[in-house]
Amino acid sequence: MKRLYLIPLLSLGLAFVLSSAGLQAAKLDKTPEASADLFHPKRVTSIPQAPEDKPFAEHAVVFHISSGDEFAQKLVLNNAQNLQRFYGPDKVQIEVVAYGPGLRTLFRENSQAGRIKNLADSGIEFTACANTMRNMGRDTPSLHKVAKVVPGGVVRIMELQEAGWTYIRP
Repeated sequence: MKRLYLIPLLSLGLAFVLSSAGLQAAKLDKTPEASADLFHPKRVTSIPQAPEDKPFAEHAVVFHISSGDEFAQKLVLNNAQNLQRFYGPDKVQIEVVAYGPGLRTLFRENSQAGRIKNLADSGIEFTACANTMRNMGRDTPSLHKVAKVVPGGVVRIMELQEAGWTYIRP
């Protein structure tokens, strides 16, 4: 009896995958460039250091968002904000790295755009993956103005961890 349902279910899944393959955005003519202040010639991204406005930062935390789900996006922003409230903006350095479907968090038209601006004004940094931008057919002007572009979101997270940052994936 289970086999009777399995074949149509597999067929539907295969049909969905094949039909969604043509839904990709058009490729950009030019690959998005990483923000100039993030590039380091020996690394993909710069070695993170406490910024001048946070010389007493005791903690460095990177959050990752790879989900396009609005609830997941809100959760990441809540976690970053709560962490900053707990330690105080001068004691913690926070960066939110968006890639994959999570890049939608940093689109100008995202419903959280006002909140992202407020969080950025309070010292939380936001970075966007250039690989995802290229695959989505997006360019820098389509991002929130506070977002900085890195060549690869996963690479950015890895290098921040190597530099001693704490990684959190809510």
